[in-house]
Amino acid sequence: MLAGPTASGKSRLALEIARRCQGELLCFDSTTVYRGLDIGTAKPTPQERRLIPHHLLDLVEAGEEFTLAHFLKQAEAALADIRRRGNQPILVGGTYLYLRAFLQGFQLSEVAPDPEFREWAEHQPLESLVTELVRLDPRAQELVDLANPRRVVRALEVCRSGKLFSDHYQAQPRSEPVRKIGLQARPDWLKARIAGRCQSMFMNGFREEVKRLCEKGLQRWLLSMRFIGYPEVVEGLELALSDSELAERVSESTWRLVKKQRTWGRSEVGVEWYDAEHPALVERVWEQLQTPTDK
Repeated sequence: MLAGPTASGKSRLALEIARRCQGELLCFDSTTVYRGLDIGTAKPTPQERRLIPHHLLDLVEAGEEFTLAHFLKQAEAALADIRRRGNQPILVGGTYLYLRAFLQGFQLSEVAPDPEFREWAEHQPLESLVTELVRLDPRAQELVDLANPRRVVRALEVCRSGKLFSDHYQAQPRSEPVRKIGLQARPDWLKARIAGRCQSMFMNGFREEVKRLCEKGLQRWLLSMRFIGYPEVVEGLELALSDSELAERVSESTWRLVKKQRTWGRSEVGVEWYDAEHPALVERVWEQLQTPTDK
Protein backbone atom coordinates (compact mmCIF):
# COMPACT_ATOMS: atom_id res chain seq x y z
CA MET A 1 0.00 0.00 0.00
CA LEU A 2 1.23 3.47 -0.89
CA ALA A 3 -0.65 6.42 0.58
CA GLY A 4 -0.21 10.11 1.14
CA PRO A 5 -1.99 13.44 0.89
CA THR A 6 -2.97 15.04 -2.40
CA ALA A 7 0.03 16.43 -4.35
CA SER A 8 2.59 14.55 -2.21
CA GLY A 9 3.96 12.67 -5.24
CA LYS A 10 2.55 9.23 -4.47
CA SER A 11 1.45 8.59 -8.06
CA ARG A 12 4.95 9.15 -9.45
CA LEU A 13 6.45 6.98 -6.71
CA ALA A 14 3.92 4.23 -7.37
CA LEU A 15 4.73 4.22 -11.08
CA GLU A 16 8.45 3.90 -10.41
CA ILE A 17 8.01 1.11 -7.88
CA ALA A 18 5.60 -0.75 -10.16
CA ARG A 19 8.05 -0.49 -13.06
CA ARG A 20 10.75 -2.16 -10.97
CA CYS A 21 8.71 -5.05 -9.58
CA GLN A 22 6.30 -5.97 -12.39
CA GLY A 23 3.58 -4.24 -10.44
CA GLU A 24 0.06 -3.13 -11.27
CA LEU A 25 -1.71 -0.26 -9.55
CA LEU A 26 -5.04 -0.43 -7.73
CA CYS A 27 -6.27 3.17 -7.51
CA PHE A 28 -8.13 3.79 -4.26
CA ASP A 29 -9.80 7.09 -5.00
CA SER A 30 -13.48 7.92 -4.63
CA THR A 31 -13.45 10.31 -7.61
CA THR A 32 -11.46 8.60 -10.35
CA VAL A 33 -14.03 5.80 -10.61
CA TYR A 34 -16.19 8.18 -12.68
CA ARG A 35 -15.74 8.51 -16.42
CA GLY A 36 -15.41 12.10 -17.58
CA LEU A 37 -13.92 13.38 -14.32
CA ASP A 38 -10.33 13.48 -15.50
CA ILE A 39 -8.57 16.82 -15.08
CA GLY A 40 -10.16 17.77 -11.78
CA THR A 41 -9.34 14.38 -10.24
CA ALA A 42 -5.74 14.33 -11.52
CA LYS A 43 -6.53 10.96 -13.07
CA PRO A 44 -3.49 9.09 -14.47
CA THR A 45 -2.80 10.08 -18.05
CA PRO A 46 -3.28 7.67 -20.98
CA GLN A 47 0.52 7.50 -21.29
CA GLU A 48 0.90 6.47 -17.64
CA ARG A 49 -1.83 3.87 -18.02
CA ARG A 50 -0.08 2.39 -21.05
CA LEU A 51 3.20 2.24 -19.13
CA ILE A 52 1.78 0.48 -16.07
CA PRO A 53 -1.64 -1.23 -15.75
CA HIS A 54 -4.05 0.79 -13.59
CA HIS A 55 -7.21 -0.69 -12.09
CA LEU A 56 -10.40 0.77 -10.57
CA LEU A 57 -10.50 3.79 -12.88
CA ASP A 58 -13.50 4.81 -15.04
CA LEU A 59 -15.79 2.18 -13.54
CA VAL A 60 -19.08 4.07 -14.01
CA GLU A 61 -20.52 7.05 -15.82
CA ALA A 62 -20.58 10.37 -13.99
CA GLY A 63 -23.94 10.71 -12.28
CA GLU A 64 -24.40 7.00 -11.58
CA GLU A 65 -24.83 5.62 -8.07
CA PHE A 66 -21.59 4.01 -6.86
CA THR A 67 -21.05 3.15 -3.21
CA LEU A 68 -18.06 2.05 -1.18
CA ALA A 69 -19.57 -1.45 -1.13
CA HIS A 70 -19.54 -1.46 -4.93
CA PHE A 71 -15.95 -0.27 -4.94
CA LEU A 72 -14.77 -2.99 -2.57
CA LYS A 73 -16.27 -5.69 -4.81
CA GLN A 74 -14.45 -4.28 -7.82
CA ALA A 75 -11.21 -4.04 -5.83
CA GLU A 76 -11.40 -7.70 -4.79
CA ALA A 77 -11.92 -8.76 -8.40
CA ALA A 78 -9.02 -6.61 -9.61
CA LEU A 79 -6.72 -7.95 -6.90
CA ALA A 80 -7.55 -11.54 -7.82
CA ASP A 81 -6.92 -10.78 -11.51
CA ILE A 82 -3.47 -9.33 -10.81
CA ARG A 83 -2.50 -12.29 -8.68
CA ARG A 84 -3.65 -14.79 -11.30
CA ARG A 85 -1.13 -13.25 -13.68
CA GLY A 86 1.64 -13.40 -11.08
CA ASN A 87 2.15 -9.65 -10.83
CA GLN A 88 2.60 -7.46 -7.77
CA PRO A 89 -0.50 -5.53 -6.65
CA ILE A 90 0.18 -2.02 -5.35
CA LEU A 91 -2.66 -0.17 -3.62
CA VAL A 92 -2.38 3.57 -4.16
CA GLY A 93 -4.60 6.32 -2.90
CA GLY A 94 -5.50 9.37 -0.93
CA THR A 95 -9.00 8.17 0.00
CA TYR A 96 -8.01 6.63 3.31
CA LEU A 97 -11.51 5.35 4.04
CA TYR A 98 -11.40 3.18 0.93
CA LEU A 99 -7.93 1.85 1.75
CA ARG A 100 -8.83 1.14 5.36
CA ALA A 101 -12.13 -0.51 4.46
CA PHE A 102 -10.37 -2.82 2.01
CA LEU A 103 -7.42 -3.73 4.22
CA GLN A 104 -9.51 -4.26 7.35
CA GLY A 105 -12.21 -6.19 5.53
CA PHE A 106 -15.17 -3.98 6.40
CA GLN A 107 -18.49 -5.71 5.77
CA LEU A 108 -20.57 -2.98 4.20
CA SER A 109 -24.27 -2.68 3.69
CA GLU A 110 -25.75 -2.88 0.23
CA VAL A 111 -28.94 -1.10 1.26
CA ALA A 112 -30.45 0.31 -1.92
CA PRO A 113 -30.64 4.09 -2.34
CA ASP A 114 -33.93 5.68 -1.33
CA PRO A 115 -34.65 8.47 -3.86
CA GLU A 116 -37.56 9.91 -1.86
CA PHE A 117 -35.51 10.13 1.33
CA ARG A 118 -32.58 11.68 -0.54
CA GLU A 119 -34.84 14.27 -2.11
CA TRP A 120 -36.19 15.18 1.34
CA ALA A 121 -32.73 15.21 2.94
CA GLU A 122 -31.38 17.53 0.26
CA HIS A 123 -33.57 20.31 1.62
CA GLN A 124 -32.64 19.77 5.28
CA PRO A 125 -29.87 21.61 7.15
CA LEU A 126 -26.77 19.45 7.46
CA GLU A 127 -26.69 20.12 11.20
CA SER A 128 -30.12 18.54 11.72
CA LEU A 129 -29.14 15.50 9.62
CA VAL A 130 -25.99 15.03 11.69
CA THR A 131 -27.99 15.32 14.92
CA GLU A 132 -30.40 12.65 13.72
CA LEU A 133 -27.58 10.33 12.67
CA VAL A 134 -25.81 10.63 16.02
CA ARG A 135 -29.13 10.00 17.80
CA LEU A 136 -29.78 6.83 15.81
CA ASP A 137 -26.21 5.57 15.73
CA PRO A 138 -23.76 7.33 18.11
CA ARG A 139 -20.76 5.34 16.83
CA ALA A 140 -21.35 6.58 13.29
CA GLN A 141 -19.76 9.93 14.12
CA GLU A 142 -16.43 8.10 14.43
CA LEU A 143 -16.78 6.67 10.92
CA VAL A 144 -18.55 9.31 8.83
CA ASP A 145 -17.23 12.63 7.54
CA LEU A 146 -19.89 14.77 9.22
CA ALA A 147 -19.01 17.74 7.00
CA ASN A 148 -19.93 15.77 3.89
CA PRO A 149 -23.71 15.81 3.28
CA ARG A 150 -23.56 12.83 0.93
CA ARG A 151 -21.83 10.65 3.53
CA VAL A 152 -24.24 11.71 6.26
CA VAL A 153 -27.30 11.02 4.11
CA ARG A 154 -25.97 7.59 3.13
CA ALA A 155 -25.39 6.67 6.77
CA LEU A 156 -28.92 7.78 7.64
CA GLU A 157 -30.23 5.80 4.70
CA VAL A 158 -28.68 2.64 6.12
CA CYS A 159 -29.98 3.38 9.62
CA ARG A 160 -33.51 3.82 8.26
CA SER A 161 -33.34 0.29 6.85
CA GLY A 162 -33.35 -1.06 10.40
CA LYS A 163 -29.60 -1.65 10.84
CA LEU A 164 -26.96 0.54 12.42
CA PHE A 165 -24.54 2.05 9.95
CA SER A 166 -21.64 1.38 12.35
CA ASP A 167 -22.48 -2.33 12.51
CA HIS A 168 -21.30 -2.70 8.94
CA TYR A 169 -17.84 -1.48 9.89
CA GLN A 170 -16.96 -4.56 11.88
CA ALA A 171 -13.49 -5.38 10.63
CA GLN A 172 -12.32 -8.74 9.35
CA PRO A 173 -8.66 -7.90 8.59
CA ARG A 174 -7.06 -9.51 5.57
CA SER A 175 -4.89 -12.52 6.36
CA GLU A 176 -2.07 -11.68 3.94
CA PRO A 177 0.68 -9.25 5.03
CA VAL A 178 0.59 -5.73 3.61
CA ARG A 179 3.56 -3.39 3.43
CA LYS A 180 2.35 0.16 4.15
CA ILE A 181 4.34 3.05 2.72
CA GLY A 182 3.27 6.60 3.53
CA LEU A 183 4.45 10.02 2.36
CA GLN A 184 4.54 13.12 4.52
CA ALA A 185 5.78 16.63 3.87
CA ARG A 186 5.95 20.14 5.29
CA PRO A 187 2.71 22.15 4.93
CA ASP A 188 4.34 24.98 2.96
CA TRP A 189 5.80 22.50 0.45
CA LEU A 190 2.44 20.82 -0.02
CA LYS A 191 0.63 24.14 -0.36
CA ALA A 192 3.01 25.24 -3.11
CA ARG A 193 2.54 21.93 -4.93
CA ILE A 194 -1.24 22.20 -4.65
CA ALA A 195 -1.23 25.77 -5.98
CA GLY A 196 0.89 24.74 -8.95
CA ARG A 197 -1.30 21.73 -9.67
CA CYS A 198 -4.48 23.80 -9.58
CA GLN A 199 -3.05 26.34 -11.99
CA SER A 200 -2.04 23.52 -14.35
CA MET A 201 -5.52 22.03 -14.18
CA PHE A 202 -7.06 25.20 -15.59
CA MET A 203 -4.35 25.52 -18.21
CA ASN A 204 -5.21 21.97 -19.29
CA GLY A 205 -8.94 22.62 -19.60
CA PHE A 206 -10.57 22.04 -16.22
CA ARG A 207 -13.10 24.82 -16.84
CA GLU A 208 -14.10 23.17 -20.13
CA GLU A 209 -14.35 19.76 -18.47
CA VAL A 210 -16.84 21.10 -15.93
CA LYS A 211 -18.80 22.88 -18.65
CA ARG A 212 -19.16 19.61 -20.59
CA LEU A 213 -20.42 17.81 -17.50
CA CYS A 214 -22.94 20.57 -16.82
CA GLU A 215 -24.14 20.43 -20.43
CA LYS A 216 -24.91 16.75 -19.81
CA GLY A 217 -27.22 17.77 -16.97
CA LEU A 218 -24.81 16.86 -14.18
CA GLN A 219 -24.52 20.26 -12.49
CA ARG A 220 -26.73 19.28 -9.56
CA TRP A 221 -24.89 15.97 -9.18
CA LEU A 222 -21.50 17.69 -9.11
CA LEU A 223 -22.68 20.04 -6.38
CA SER A 224 -24.17 17.22 -4.30
CA MET A 225 -21.11 14.96 -4.54
CA ARG A 226 -18.82 17.71 -3.25
CA PHE A 227 -15.76 16.39 -5.06
CA ILE A 228 -12.95 18.86 -4.50
CA GLY A 229 -12.76 21.34 -7.35
CA TYR A 230 -15.97 20.61 -9.21
CA PRO A 231 -18.42 22.53 -6.98
CA GLU A 232 -16.00 25.44 -6.85
CA VAL A 233 -15.89 25.63 -10.64
CA VAL A 234 -19.66 25.18 -11.05
CA GLU A 235 -20.30 28.04 -8.65
CA GLY A 236 -17.46 30.07 -10.12
CA LEU A 237 -18.86 29.80 -13.63
CA GLU A 238 -22.09 31.38 -12.41
CA LEU A 239 -20.07 34.23 -10.91
CA ALA A 240 -17.96 34.63 -14.08
CA LEU A 241 -14.73 34.18 -12.13
CA SER A 242 -11.39 34.07 -13.94
CA ASP A 243 -9.24 30.94 -14.13
CA SER A 244 -6.81 32.39 -11.58
CA GLU A 245 -9.65 33.09 -9.14
CA LEU A 246 -11.06 29.61 -9.63
CA ALA A 247 -7.62 28.04 -9.18
CA GLU A 248 -7.24 29.87 -5.87
CA ARG A 249 -10.62 28.62 -4.65
CA VAL A 250 -9.84 25.05 -5.65
CA SER A 251 -6.43 25.28 -4.01
CA GLU A 252 -7.99 26.41 -0.73
CA SER A 253 -10.52 23.56 -0.78
CA THR A 254 -7.77 21.08 -1.64
CA TRP A 255 -5.72 22.22 1.33
CA ARG A 256 -8.68 21.65 3.65
CA LEU A 257 -8.90 18.11 2.27
CA VAL A 258 -5.18 17.60 2.77
CA LYS A 259 -5.45 18.53 6.44
CA LYS A 260 -8.08 15.79 6.84
CA GLN A 261 -5.88 13.34 4.94
CA ARG A 262 -2.95 14.10 7.21
CA THR A 263 -5.12 13.43 10.26
CA TRP A 264 -6.33 10.13 8.83
CA GLY A 265 -2.77 9.18 7.95
CA ARG A 266 -1.50 9.73 11.46
CA SER A 267 -4.16 7.38 12.80
CA GLU A 268 -3.21 4.53 10.47
CA VAL A 269 -1.09 1.87 12.19
CA GLY A 270 1.95 0.09 10.79
CA VAL A 271 2.91 2.74 8.22
CA GLU A 272 6.54 3.28 7.19
CA TRP A 273 6.73 7.05 6.67
CA TYR A 274 8.99 8.79 4.16
CA ASP A 275 9.79 12.42 3.45
CA ALA A 276 8.05 13.26 0.16
CA GLU A 277 10.54 16.08 -0.42
CA HIS A 278 13.64 13.87 -0.35
CA PRO A 279 15.49 14.05 -3.70
CA ALA A 280 16.24 10.30 -3.59
CA LEU A 281 12.76 9.25 -2.46
CA VAL A 282 12.31 6.48 -5.03
CA GLU A 283 15.69 4.89 -4.23
CA ARG A 284 15.11 5.11 -0.48
CA VAL A 285 11.71 3.43 -0.69
CA TRP A 286 12.90 0.80 -3.15
CA GLU A 287 15.89 -0.09 -0.98
CA GLN A 288 13.70 -0.42 2.08
CA LEU A 289 11.23 -2.63 0.23
CA GLN A 290 14.03 -5.13 -0.35
CA THR A 291 14.39 -5.48 3.43
CA PRO A 292 12.26 -8.25 4.99
CA THR A 293 9.59 -7.14 7.42
CA ASP A 294 7.06 -8.90 9.64
CA LYS A 295 4.31 -6.38 8.70
